[in-house]
Amino acid sequence: MGMKRLVVTGPKQASFEDVPIPSCPPDGLLVRANVTTVSTGSEIRVFRWLPVDEDGEWIYGGVPFPKGAMENGYSMVGEVIEKGSNVTHFSTGDRVFVGATHKEYTVTSPTQAYKIPDSLSDEHAVFMNILNVGQIGLRNGNPTLGENVAIVGLGVIGLSTVAFCNAMGLRTVGLDLAQNRRDVAKKMGAQLVMDPTLDRVHEDIIQHFDGIGADLVIEAASNWRAVRTGLELVRQDGRIVVVARHVDVPDYNIYGHPYMNKRVTIRSSYGYGDEGDRWDLNRTLKLTLNMLAEGKLSIGAMITHEFEWSELPEVYSRLDKGDTDILGAIIRWR
Repeated sequence: MGMKRLVVTGPKQASFEDVPIPSCPPDGLLVRANVTTVSTGSEIRVFRWLPVDEDGEWIYGGVPFPKGAMENGYSMVGEVIEKGSNVTHFSTGDRVFVGATHKEYTVTSPTQAYKIPDSLSDEHAVFMNILNVGQIGLRNGNPTLGENVAIVGLGVIGLSTVAFCNAMGLRTVGLDLAQNRRDVAKKMGAQLVMDPTLDRVHEDIIQHFDGIGADLVIEAASNWRAVRTGLELVRQDGRIVVVARHVDVPDYNIYGHPYMNKRVTIRSSYGYGDEGDRWDLNRTLKLTLNMLAEGKLSIGAMITHEFEWSELPEVYSRLDKGDTDILGAIIRWR
């Protein structure tokens, strides 16, 4: 028997391949997809066939640029339909989250599969990896209770950050060019949302934050203009965390006047800690899973579209052309 999998084969070229269903190894699980979701930033960069380095050698940090077809995506909820003879803690029929690409079936290690409780829907659980980007970004910014957080860029990563800010008792302002994204951020609990191009936007936000500015800025817009906005909003001795990979270059001096005077700490946020660290992949995912199951992360407003699996290439095309209406997209496989 065969299955469908999505592949990107070149610049803005996505299609489906027919490949054999993988065999289940003795120490693994065979999972059939119920839903996947789209990371509207990184997946579209891959769809555009853009490397992350100037020499064109890497598609992700540590992943060489492909010489042929490449699978895409990293979020799946499915059902265990077969378990290996050495697997003891899973059963056929279990619903699980796995970090898999867009395809009908995947094989995974039990250590990389997370059982989903009955209280949590497929449609919310499938966003666990995307939510984790927001969680890790906030963790790297080290906010304390009641601090002011400005989130620049309200795609799925920025909105995930809004959800975690609310759960952590942080005061949030969201900025985005698109009205619909600002509206969703407001529904998700951002206290103030603004268009960054408006006059006096920086003054109004600083005033909203009691005249001292943002303690922490999360840059989730994937461009240097957003970093500049963050530099203008952050307070003296504040922090900026960049969670979105950039492929552009700045047209301003990040360490020139007036930014140098602020003594701002800027750091990137990417990936998980090493296995065994306090917040490694396993612990980070379990925290997100538990918070979703307990209703502590409100993400319903972020889910804006549902598509059949066969529509994925068109979804990519729409996002590539700048369709900002698509935020959280559920891809149904059955």
